[in-house]
Amino acid sequence: MNPVSKFTPKLRREKTALSNSDLAKKKDAVQVFCRLRPLQDDQESNCIKLLSSSVLALTTPAESKLIRKEVHCQFKHIFTNYASQKEVFDTVAYPFLVDLLHGKNGLLFTYGVTGSGKTHTLTGDQNNPGIMPKCIYTIFNTIADFQAPKCVIKSDRMNGFEVQSREDAMQDQLFILRSASKTPGRSNGKKLKDKSYLNDGAKIMDINENNLYSVFVSYIEIYNNTVYDLLDENSGKTLQGKILREDSQKNMYVNGVVETEVKSAEEAFELFNIGQKRKKMGNTVLNSVSSRSHSIFNIRVVQFQQLAHNEEGQPVIPDSNLLKVAQLSLVDLAGSERTNRTQNTGQLLREASQINNSLLSLRTCLEILRENQLTGANRLVPYRDSRLTLLFKNYFEGEGRVVMIVCVNPSAEDFEENLQVMKFAETTQDVKVARAEPKFTPHKKKIQKKPATPFACKSGGTFTLGPKLPEIKLSFNSLEESQVALERLLNVLKTRRQKIKTADEELDQKENHFRKRLIEIYQENILGKSEVKSMRAQLKKEKQRCTNVESKLADLESKNGDLNMKLRDHQGEICALRNTIAEKDLKINKNILEKEKIKQKMALQNEKKDHELDAKLRRQREHLQAAMRAKDSKIQKVKEILEGDFAPVVVVETPPVQEYVQPPETPKQQTRRPIGTPASRQRRSRSAGDVWLEHNSVKPVPLGTVLQPSMKKRKSVTKLSKASDVTNPKQSKYCLIAQEQDDGGDVETKVYKGDIVPTCGGGAQVIFNDVERLRQESPTADIK
Repeated sequence: MNPVSKFTPKLRREKTALSNSDLAKKKDAVQVFCRLRPLQDDQESNCIKLLSSSVLALTTPAESKLIRKEVHCQFKHIFTNYASQKEVFDTVAYPFLVDLLHGKNGLLFTYGVTGSGKTHTLTGDQNNPGIMPKCIYTIFNTIADFQAPKCVIKSDRMNGFEVQSREDAMQDQLFILRSASKTPGRSNGKKLKDKSYLNDGAKIMDINENNLYSVFVSYIEIYNNTVYDLLDENSGKTLQGKILREDSQKNMYVNGVVETEVKSAEEAFELFNIGQKRKKMGNTVLNSVSSRSHSIFNIRVVQFQQLAHNEEGQPVIPDSNLLKVAQLSLVDLAGSERTNRTQNTGQLLREASQINNSLLSLRTCLEILRENQLTGANRLVPYRDSRLTLLFKNYFEGEGRVVMIVCVNPSAEDFEENLQVMKFAETTQDVKVARAEPKFTPHKKKIQKKPATPFACKSGGTFTLGPKLPEIKLSFNSLEESQVALERLLNVLKTRRQKIKTADEELDQKENHFRKRLIEIYQENILGKSEVKSMRAQLKKEKQRCTNVESKLADLESKNGDLNMKLRDHQGEICALRNTIAEKDLKINKNILEKEKIKQKMALQNEKKDHELDAKLRRQREHLQAAMRAKDSKIQKVKEILEGDFAPVVVVETPPVQEYVQPPETPKQQTRRPIGTPASRQRRSRSAGDVWLEHNSVKPVPLGTVLQPSMKKRKSVTKLSKASDVTNPKQSKYCLIAQEQDDGGDVETKVYKGDIVPTCGGGAQVIFNDVERLRQESPTADIK
């Protein structure tokens, strides 16, 4: 079929609808919601700022090379990272369920970059279910008392349904039971391993209680632009691709898809879990559990009005009744990816290319629809460019309500991807679709199939004992005629007697055959009862095992909860300790800075004092030298007077030098301090063969003394900059040389001596055990 001729009438009707104000009022814009996921790390930078409940701002991150203006985006509603799953369901999905039970179609799909929380929004987890589990529970909570008998409504696998007779429905039920018993993988023990979700008991109050409802589910995926049925049991390990077809009402559907009737939420979850195990998943740099395909979970509700009863008083579907079929499609779109971030290669790169192409086709179709509606153009919408857009073509042409949830990761690393997502959301909000109306479809009666070999009871017809008994008229007038009649009667009786004998033999044979058959049936019955008994025992055992497993699971869950609570407590303690450590580090850094400042200040003060002391010492030396010159002059004059015979005595006034006059030599010797004898622990011979580490903190003033420190083997350093200066195994002694000024202004040299002792950790320590003092004094220091 030519696609142009197929789509052109639809576009013309769309253009006419735009020009008609009455029809335009029946159009609704595609509703777009936004959900923000929490940041994975609190230290991540945020590129999204929330302005109101429906407006957000996208800001350029500081590390971005390109500087853009702040982009404002408006949505129907914005769910923050604190929004619960129930809030999302009540706002977005609950109106879909109301329309679904009133016969209206709906399409809900999630869109966003990889790792933005799309699958979590649709599926959730066991204790925090998403949109899909809540929809299933709400439907069955609502129609619990109004469900049609199983297998009465049956899918024809061509997007339609047919009504079966009671006998055919019972045969299908038996077939399902036998199939379930032959496949142990679908047993109750397996169900315990599947996911079960928390039921909050939500239901819809406004439904037609005169109708009966049947629920059908199907699960498909679009992988590499090919449609696969995730519930197809006949495909073996490798799923076979399906084709898209158009039914008699121009609706697109997947040909041959398995639509399974479910009577409870648990059955629907079991089918969903089977499909999840077959779904294509992958591990990328940005997401360890990344969907590599678009998955569509369809929920179809078939309802009909119960108006008639059969002869036995059981409800039946009247011939004039109509079926009302509605479908809700929950679509989890695969996230768009950029190769420079995911670093995909090989198969992952091919999958990412197909995903991006299908999303680009969806965006192109929506942009053309928007252009046609805004400008009244008649451009062809390229639905056939992708299986995704072709499958949902009917929704965008007015066959149902369309809602999109944009999932966004507010991290600054996803700024470029989020910018493209916001542009797509803006385009989608401008597209309008015709408001869906419920449609009734006349149901199809299933034609009763005639068996290939008609069943007929084996019957031998009416059994006769032979010819009829002749009528006998005895007359005493004609004895011969009477004798002939009696002989004829006797022959007939003999014939009948022979037939009776043959019939008795045949009856005995049939009785024996029936008895044997009855014995066989009885034996089979006993065998069947024993098998049923063993199966019941096995079932009881399995139930007991399941109970034990459930109890163990409950215990493990409680223990897990306790461990999680302890983990949270420990994490809180760790966080508090980290904060304390950070505060301590901050204080240590402050103390180090203060110490450095004090050291610098002390160094400046020491340098200033050194200059002052040098100047003072220089002045004292000059003063002493002047005093000595005056003293020498005086002595010379006295000597001249004493040597002259009668020389006149001249008294010359001189400045007082009383404090500089040298006292007699003998008292001076008495005032000298005795030199102390060194103790035994200070013997110089002990360090004769040791290697010394001589540490001069400042450049010493040359001593000029007779006695000098004697260290034959030594290594001189001015600064200990590395640990190896001390930990060198060849060095055993350490000395620190420091020079100070005493109270009299003389220079005093101190030599701090110690032993270098290695430690058990591989380092070394210095133990100081001696101090030597080298001191010089002025000869006039004690002159008063």
